[in-house]
Amino acid sequence: METIAYICSYSDNDLQYKNDISSQEAKISNFCKLHDLNVDEIFVETSIREDFKPVLLEILSKYCMSINKIIVTDYDVISPNVDFTDWIKDELKRMKVELICLNEGSSNGDVSSSSQTISNLKENIKNIPSLPEIITKSIELMQDKNTSAATLSKIISNDVGLTARVLKLVNSAYYGFPKQISTIQQAITILGFTTIKGIILSASIYKMFSSEGAGSEFNYKRFWKHSLLVAFASKLIGKYSKDLVSSDIFSAAFLHDIGKIILAQYDRDNYTNVCMQDELNEFDYLKEEEKYCGINHCELGNIVAYSWNLPEVFCDVITYHHYPDKSVNFKNECLAVYLANYITSNIMSNNSLTIDKIMLDILEKLNISVDNISVILDKLDEILASFNNIDEFFS
Repeated sequence: METIAYICSYSDNDLQYKNDISSQEAKISNFCKLHDLNVDEIFVETSIREDFKPVLLEILSKYCMSINKIIVTDYDVISPNVDFTDWIKDELKRMKVELICLNEGSSNGDVSSSSQTISNLKENIKNIPSLPEIITKSIELMQDKNTSAATLSKIISNDVGLTARVLKLVNSAYYGFPKQISTIQQAITILGFTTIKGIILSASIYKMFSSEGAGSEFNYKRFWKHSLLVAFASKLIGKYSKDLVSSDIFSAAFLHDIGKIILAQYDRDNYTNVCMQDELNEFDYLKEEEKYCGINHCELGNIVAYSWNLPEVFCDVITYHHYPDKSVNFKNECLAVYLANYITSNIMSNNSLTIDKIMLDILEKLNISVDNISVILDKLDEILASFNNIDEFFS
C-alpha cells in the first residue's frame, strides 16, 4: 500500500454516524479523483471516543513503514485534542509519511476562513425542511408488500396539489399513454409502486425548493429541467440495460444534483461565485465548489439524502454520479446516471453527442448499444419539447 485514508465519527447517533462516515468517504474520493491519487484502503475508526483510537494506533504500528501518504478530511478526525494530534503528526513525520488534511486550508491558505465557511453552511442546512409527511407515509406504505393500490391512492389523494402534479407527470410525453389517466389509483395500477414513488418524490421536492431562495446567478429553471431530463434519460437507459439498473433509478437520478440547489439557497453568497465561473468541466466545477463553499454538491447532497432517510441507492447516485466506478453497491445505477447526465448536458447545450472510448466502455457495462442511444435521444427530444416551461410542468 502507498496511500491510505483514515475516517472517524464521534457521534453515538446511528444516522449521524452514517452521515459523517459517508461524507468523509465522498470527500476523500472526490479529492483523490481530482488529484489523480489512488487510495489503497480507507480505515474506519471503530471507536467513537475522542480519547481511544485503536484503528489509528494500529495504522501507526503496522502500516506506516509501508505507506507514503495518509489522508484525513480534518485534523479533528485524528482527535479534537490538539496535543494528541500534534503527537500523531510528529510520529508520521518521523516515519516519513505525508499527512494530507483536506481542510488544512483554502487556496489562499486561510485555514480559519475555510473551516468557518463549512461551519456556517452546516448550521444553515439544519433549516432544510424534512420531507412532507404524505411522502414519508407513502414511501413507508410502498415498502409493505400488502399495501393495495386503493390504500396508497387514498393517502396521495388527500393532497390535491400533489395529485394534480402526479397526474400531469403521468400523462406526459414520456409515458405516452393513448388514453388520459384521470385518477391516482389508475396511475398506480398501470405504473406500479416504484414509478409512482419516483413521481411523488420528484414533484414534492421540486415544490420544497423554490426559485425565491436561490441566488440570482443560479439558473433555477435550467437546473430543474436538467434534473428531470436526466431522470427520464436514466429511466430509458434502465429500460434498455436489461434489468441491470434498479427500478428506483428515476427518483435517484432526479435528485442527483440536489446538493447544487441546497448550496444555492443555503450558502448563496459563496455559491454565486461558483455560478459566475465561465464554462467549467465537471471536475473543475467540483473544485470551485470546494474552494468557495468548503464542500461540493455531491458531498452535501449525500448528507441531506441520509437526513431524509432515502434508500441507499439514492445516496450512492448523489455521491458518485461523477465517479461511478467508486460506487461499491450501485455501480450500474451510478453509470446510468453518469451517462444520462452526459447525454442531457449535450442536448441542453445543443452540442452533438460524441461516443468516445469512455462512453463505449459504459455502454458495454450497461449492455446498451449505440442504436439504443439513438432511440433514447429521439425520445428525450420529444420529452424536452413537452416541458419548456418547467413551472407549468410541475404546477
